[in-house]
Amino acid sequence: MQIDAELLPAGWLWTSRIIALVCVVLAGRGMDWKGLLRDSSTLHRFAACTVALLVLWSIRATVAQGPGLHILGVTTVTLVLGPAAALISTLIAESVTGLGMKADSALAASWLAGSVLPIATTELVRRLVRRRLPPDPFSFIFGAGFFGAVAATATAHLGTFLMVGAPDAVWSGAVPSWLSFFLLIAFPEAFINGCVITMLVVCCPQRMVGYDAIYRHDRPR
Repeated sequence: MQIDAELLPAGWLWTSRIIALVCVVLAGRGMDWKGLLRDSSTLHRFAACTVALLVLWSIRATVAQGPGLHILGVTTVTLVLGPAAALISTLIAESVTGLGMKADSALAASWLAGSVLPIATTELVRRLVRRRLPPDPFSFIFGAGFFGAVAATATAHLGTFLMVGAPDAVWSGAVPSWLSFFLLIAFPEAFINGCVITMLVVCCPQRMVGYDAIYRHDRPR
């Protein structure tokens, strides 16, 4: 989700940069760098997720004076790589697409709204599904996959709205009510992420960090 710097006050720009810096430090400390460099399959997954995000985020629609909207795909990346690695992957993708579209001045705000919040939401939903629902693959697919994608999209839109869509500006018409497009975006987001998660659960569940052993058929009893 690309946010133009003109939509944000100077105070928000600097605040978002400070928060983003803290998130980068925490993600860097929580990421297994040795495992990433030592295991070629982990490195390949990380590179594949980053490239996939670059492709997805390069296709976007701009709603008048609002932010650029696109399929996030963050739910799949989070469940495949884990939250820390997903933060680094999305940061790389956001930096490349932001610089390419000359939106680097609002890079931190775009990353926070379109990546950090959805990643945190996806991880929260995954933990709730693991704790509250029966330990079977269907719970993971429909709970963490489909519903997690919808919840992540809702969080991203809500975060962006709080940044750029002050109520008085919306009612005056200065900022269009692009939140009305949420349902149009939530359905393909849930469908794409859910289908990819389903394919991974069926074909290669061991490649997903977020897919705990309790969901597999070989879990200990």
